[in-house]
This record gives sequence, structure tokens and C-alpha cells, in this order.
Amino acid sequence: MSPPEKRRGNSHSIRSSASSRNSIISPPPRAQLTRAASTSSSPGPDNESNHDVASSGSKDNNASLVAKEKESILLKEKDNKIAELKRELTIMEAEFTRELDMLSQKEGDTASFWQAKLARAESELRLLRAEVDVREAERAELREGWDHLRREIKERDDEIRSLKGHISGLKQWVSTNTAKGHQTSDEEFGDSMAKLGNGLQNWVIVHFRRAKLDFTHADEATIHDLAELVPMYEQIAASAKVHLLQNVVSSILVETVFDAYFVGLPEDQTQQLTQIEKYLGSIIGSIEAVNQWRATTLTILRKEATPRMQEEMTLVIESVISRVNHILDTITDASATEARDNALRVLVHNSVELARLLVVQKATFKVYMPKIFPHQRILFETSTMEDIGAEDEDNLAGREICCVTFPGITKTGDENGDHPHFKNVVAKARVLCNPE
Repeated sequence: MSPPEKRRGNSHSIRSSASSRNSIISPPPRAQLTRAASTSSSPGPDNESNHDVASSGSKDNNASLVAKEKESILLKEKDNKIAELKRELTIMEAEFTRELDMLSQKEGDTASFWQAKLARAESELRLLRAEVDVREAERAELREGWDHLRREIKERDDEIRSLKGHISGLKQWVSTNTAKGHQTSDEEFGDSMAKLGNGLQNWVIVHFRRAKLDFTHADEATIHDLAELVPMYEQIAASAKVHLLQNVVSSILVETVFDAYFVGLPEDQTQQLTQIEKYLGSIIGSIEAVNQWRATTLTILRKEATPRMQEEMTLVIESVISRVNHILDTITDASATEARDNALRVLVHNSVELARLLVVQKATFKVYMPKIFPHQRILFETSTMEDIGAEDEDNLAGREICCVTFPGITKTGDENGDHPHFKNVVAKARVLCNPE
């Protein structure tokens, strides 16, 4: 039973006790007087003492009246007392009801407070349980990741041991086969470049001597490609057809072959080696060490070429031949022949071998080919250029060049890859100057 019900039960018991007290009140004196009168009026056996009886009856009546008055006074006092008790009971009931209501209100507030607190606690408990579940999942994931890392570490350790064995063999191979570094002299590079330039000149003369230039049938893509290679092709075409064609082929060779990091190396591996070289340069601070690393690495690739690298090199050679044929067949009336393609293939292959030989040197070799734009003036430089017009060099000072038929080579550093301030022209670029 709840506290309010208990209190209500107590109130009922109080009322019951009050009513029980009212039920035991003695009967009024009037009944007793009636019984006394009836008793006194009954005939007695002794008629001789009537006078005494009457006299005593009068006294008894007086006594009864007095007693009755006393009884009445007592009864009135009791009634007053009962009324007072009833008033007190009413007041107590009102106070009890008020206290009961207050207690009920407090009990309701307390119950609401603890219910809200319980709800918050249950909500926090649910959140904590959810967080525990998340942490358990994270821990399981971390354990799985840790196991995966341990397997990876084991694989890496195995790979490191294998690479250490390879490095040991490579060190022995390098110490045995690169005692002198297999460095090629500048004279050899100069001779190779001269032979390549002469071969290109002969190829153009043999196969395009009688060809005529015609740009009207060339599509927009071909004209755009031609303008990228030789920006001033229209000015050159009017007076130097052979020189223009040499310029086109030379520009393609420089762009595709000589500017490559290592011809035949796939693009993804080229990017990796380039990044490694830059990284070594940033942390070592020694140009000599970086150049030696590059020379040794590319020497290994050159001597131990994989089938994939051979395929890539073949693709590069064929792409050069295809591009040259497309442009020259479009702007001239000549047509490709097997003999012409075979001769060009030899030239491109020799260019690839020369480019590979240049990049395995400890010194830094750069194949340069000035590009002439209509809005620029490039003057003849005796130290880096060779005029193919057979004019006296003294008369060429300050003259503007109009065409570059074959690139040149510059060298930075010494044979050990050190002293980057050393610069040398190994082969001069072949140019054609504007007539006076």
C-alpha cells in the first residue's frame, strides 16, 4: 500500500474511534427520572406510611431535579466537549490532508527527479555501451592491422635480405667493371654527334632533294605540330627546303630521344628514378655523389636491359619514324618507302644509343637546340654554334640565325661528376644565318 493510501487508512481509523467514543455516551438523566417516577408511582404494600412516603417522595423529587440539572449540566459540558473535539478533529483532518497533499507533491517531485536521473543514467549507459562496442571494433581492427603489418614486416625483412645480397653482388660488379667508370671522352661524343648530323643531312638530301613543299593539303593537326617544332617554318620554306626538313627531324629527335631521362625506361619507373635523384640531391648535398649514383644506376640499366625496356625502346624508335613520315609526307609530295624508313630507323637507333651513352656519364651532358620564334632574335654565337652556310665566322658576329638544322652538346662538371661550374661545348649546334 502506498503512503497516501496508508494515510487515508489512518484518517478512517481516527474517524472510527471518534464515532465509537460517541456511541458509548450514557443515556440522558430523563430516562432515569422516568424510571424513578414509574417506580415511585407504583402502589406499595404499606398504606399506613403514605404520608411518610409522600414526604420522602417530595424530597426525592427535589433530589432528582437537582440530579437532573447536574446531569443536564454534565451532558451539556460533554456536548460542548464533543463539539470542541469535533472541531479539533476537523482542524486535524484539514492539517492532515494538507500535509498529505504536500507529502504527495514532494513524493511526486522526488519520483520525477529520480525518474529523470534514471533516464539520464540509462541514456549514458547506452552511450557508454555503444562506445565500448566501437572501441571493441577498433581494437579488433587494430589487431587485424597489426597482424597485417607483422606479415608485411616479415616480407620486407625477407626482401631486404634479398636486396642486400643483390647489392653485394652489384658492388662487386661495379668495382670490377667500372674501375675507370667507363667514361667516354668529349672527342668521342663530338665525333658521334658529327656523324649523326651528317647522316641526317644525307638522308634528307637523298630522299627529299626533288620533293616540293606544299602546305595546302596539310590538316590543322599537322600544321600545329609543325609550328610547335619549327615556329618559323613558313619563312624558312621559301628559301631553305632541305634545312627546314632537317630542322623538323632534329626537333623530333631532341624532343623524343635526347630529352628523355633514359630511352626505353617505362614512364612509371622514369618518374621513380627522377624522384629518387631529386631526393638524394636534397639530402646529400653533394652533386658528385648524386651524379655517380645516376651514372651507376643507368649503366646497370643500359647493360642489363630487360625485355620490357627493349620493347619500350622499339616503340620509341617506331613512334619517331611514324611522326617524321606523317609530317614530311603531308607537307611534301614525297611518299614513304621501305628504303627510306630503314635508313631513318638506323639514324634513330644511333640517336638512342648516343642518348643512352650520354646519360650514363658522371658529368652532365645536355643536348641543346635553340628554338626560333617570330618575335625573338637569336644571334649567332661562335662558342656554341656552327654556321652551315660556309661563311667566314668573322662576318657572322651579330648575325641573326633563321634555322637550326642539328643540335649541339654541352657538358657540365668533370669526369667524376664534380665541379659543376665547369662548362664545355662538346659539339656545336648547326645553324643557318640570315643573309645580310
